[in-house]
Amino acid sequence: MRCAIYIRVSTDKEEQKSSLENQRSLFYQYLEDRGWDVFDFYVDVESGTTGRRENLQRLIQDAKARKFDVILAKELSRLARNGGLSYQIRDIAMENRIHIVTLDNAINTLEGKGEMFGLYAWMYEQESQRTSTRIKAALSSKARKGEFKGSVPPYGYRLQNGKLILAEDETPNNVKRIFRMYLEGKGFDAIARTLTREGCPTPAQVVGKKNAGLYWQGTSVKKILTNPHYVGDLVQGRQTTISVTSKVREEIPREQQIVTENAHQAIISREDFEAVQRYMTGRKRQQAKPKAKKHLFTNYLFCADCGKALWYVHYRKGYVCGNYYKHGKHVCSQHSVKEKELIGVVLTDIRSMAETLSENEVMGRLETKTLQARKQAKKQLQSLQRRIDKLKEQKTGLIRLLASGTITETEYKEATESSNTELFTLQEQLKSFQSLQASGSTGESIARFKKELKQFMKLRELTPEMVHRLVDKIEVKADGSVNIHYKFTPTALLSA
Repeated sequence: MRCAIYIRVSTDKEEQKSSLENQRSLFYQYLEDRGWDVFDFYVDVESGTTGRRENLQRLIQDAKARKFDVILAKELSRLARNGGLSYQIRDIAMENRIHIVTLDNAINTLEGKGEMFGLYAWMYEQESQRTSTRIKAALSSKARKGEFKGSVPPYGYRLQNGKLILAEDETPNNVKRIFRMYLEGKGFDAIARTLTREGCPTPAQVVGKKNAGLYWQGTSVKKILTNPHYVGDLVQGRQTTISVTSKVREEIPREQQIVTENAHQAIISREDFEAVQRYMTGRKRQQAKPKAKKHLFTNYLFCADCGKALWYVHYRKGYVCGNYYKHGKHVCSQHSVKEKELIGVVLTDIRSMAETLSENEVMGRLETKTLQARKQAKKQLQSLQRRIDKLKEQKTGLIRLLASGTITETEYKEATESSNTELFTLQEQLKSFQSLQASGSTGESIARFKKELKQFMKLRELTPEMVHRLVDKIEVKADGSVNIHYKFTPTALLSA
């Protein structure tokens, strides 16, 4: 049995770290008693109500690939305190013939103990909901006392003893400038480009967030312009999650929010703040328009330098780098291409492919090359299988050494991680070769493709269906030239 062991604690406090080690010890003993193999450990330090846990998601993906036979957890609540997520994990396990076993023996599908799954899932979710309600009540009490209950203060402020005070840097002045620029007629994105060009730190950079972006976004500017904290009022309870199992937030009506007036020093006058809100409402009405048309190459064009998608610009009748269009020339250059010209290039390429594929000599060479590739794949498949079998024997020996105390847990983990990495790579290669062995004739595939091309050639213009079926992506260089990656490249099959 290849076992995926899932361990979760809610926080990284010292007592929780001890819990992690205790859970590991329990699993080692459990595996030693049964002689099972460890596929991998999946450890998360996060709440059980969310499904967006990194290692839980990795476990789910590995389960879908059927990389193991059993999911082991201390109890069902370690996997999830969310009824919907619990059922999702159960269904994925069932579809892939994977068992779920908890050390408290409440759930053990190997022994047919799974009928109480729904009841346990409901109980754990209700327990989490009660805990969430208590926490919200405590935070609400602090808010009514005028204490800032968030962990991150608004841009331009810092926290001191639960109170907001002005930050001792340029951020308060940046807030003033943002309001002034908006009242002067600049839009969200235009203000963002100005701040980025001048090197002003972004809100994420100021608070030291991991992977903080280098560029201001229009959404960040809008968030500042609509934040009532800047007039000196402490306004809390503006949003809440729909439930403990959902991260979707909904707005709370203004009359139900907790407002403490003049709780801290203002950065913006009430008059300017209200003027911005009125101006914003008016501009929103003026800018209201139908949903933007999706153009022919939307989602297929990418900048060859920065990798960002290209946007269609109506007055240019073509596409430009989205990074350039949003942040300006100090971030990237235009990388523009006309839609009409690009259509011509793609149609020419498609006609050329159709002509090449119609030649009998090409088809014969493809069939010969395919036969050679299949013979070579068979040899490699046998070699891969032998190596995989040897690795599995080594892993079985490692669990025995661990059970006897010959090697430490750290040594075992290092050895199995290395083996698992190689085993995964080999199994993926094995699947590729097996897929090739099971596939039909490449010549037949090309014949079908040729038939599709001929059908497309009956059309006088490039259609979205043609782009979807034939084009993978298109890279646009700074000089406007393009590199088109087709989903099918016959010349690649003929290369040495």
